[in-house]
Amino acid sequence: MSEPVMTRLDLQALLTDPSPDRQAEATRLVAAAWRDGTLDPKARLAAEALFRTIAKKATVAVRAALSATMKDADDLPHDIAVKLASDVDHVALPVLEASSVLTDEDLLGLVLATSSAGLSAIAGRASISANLSEALIERGDIGAVARLVGNPGAAISDASLDRVADRYGAISRVAEPLAGRGGLPVRVAAKLMAMVSEQLHRHLSGRGALDPDMLADLTLQSRERATLMLPHGIGQDLESFIADLHRSGRLTPTLIMRALLMGDYLFFETALALRAGIAADNAASLIRDPGGTGVARLFSVAGMPEAQLPLARVALIAAEETELRDAPGAREHYRELVIERILTGFGDRVDTESVDYMITKIGRGPAPAANTL
Repeated sequence: MSEPVMTRLDLQALLTDPSPDRQAEATRLVAAAWRDGTLDPKARLAAEALFRTIAKKATVAVRAALSATMKDADDLPHDIAVKLASDVDHVALPVLEASSVLTDEDLLGLVLATSSAGLSAIAGRASISANLSEALIERGDIGAVARLVGNPGAAISDASLDRVADRYGAISRVAEPLAGRGGLPVRVAAKLMAMVSEQLHRHLSGRGALDPDMLADLTLQSRERATLMLPHGIGQDLESFIADLHRSGRLTPTLIMRALLMGDYLFFETALALRAGIAADNAASLIRDPGGTGVARLFSVAGMPEAQLPLARVALIAAEETELRDAPGAREHYRELVIERILTGFGDRVDTESVDYMITKIGRGPAPAANTL
């Protein structure tokens, strides 16, 4: 049995009651009938005219009833959608979040004028362009930014994600959904990790539970180990990841040595080439003869501490012997071999503190997934 068709007379009868509550209910019924196609053609035109009147002159309760019912109606007239979206929060929020009738141009204008709740509603839309995301981030409302970065339907440029990490990376309300975002650029993840590490350092330092030097070393170790895991876990191209680290001042000698001593030979080679300003193939040629002068020259040009050169030579020779292939246990064997060589082969060529420091670096936890040689 077909649905009954609502006529213009039915519509008028519904809206003659002076009670705002009953007017709101009548508005919901009329709007639902308009959406369902159960208005005859004349009544449909009359309903649209009525909707425009409601959007301009009706009480908030009646306007809210219209907004809630028509929020996701694909054929809602554009002027009515814009009027409702520009209203007070109680009326605007459903349309701001759900209406497909609103264009990017509409929304970009609304971002400049709407409330904090309105910004969060826009940030929760099913689909958000990169330009709209940028405008929301520039508006600077923390609640909206937190919802935006946690929204998988929001397209956000790498530059905008960088900006969010810089501004809000230390605020858990934003940092947590940002860290969980799919396809997060490694440089953004590295920024978040550094901020978390610094927060932990301040927390532990304030409690006075650890010697300051020990605390600084532990913080450095945890941050560097996590940094080396990032390109493997997120899948960013290693060369661009290292370039990001270099631009941000985080491609430190200790990080480079840690990579080598953990068996990430390609990271070591690429990082030295970048710091030295030479091609990766040229760096590889200089590294290929660990006992020769090439490694020493490369270390000097790359600004690596001379005191780390003997450790690097030992590690590079061990890398040749173990081949650092993908065979099970290859990296564990490599680290054991490096430790053995440090303990038995250095004599007085390196100070005890450096040995202890580097043994600590290579003796903890699993290595990152194989990505080398």
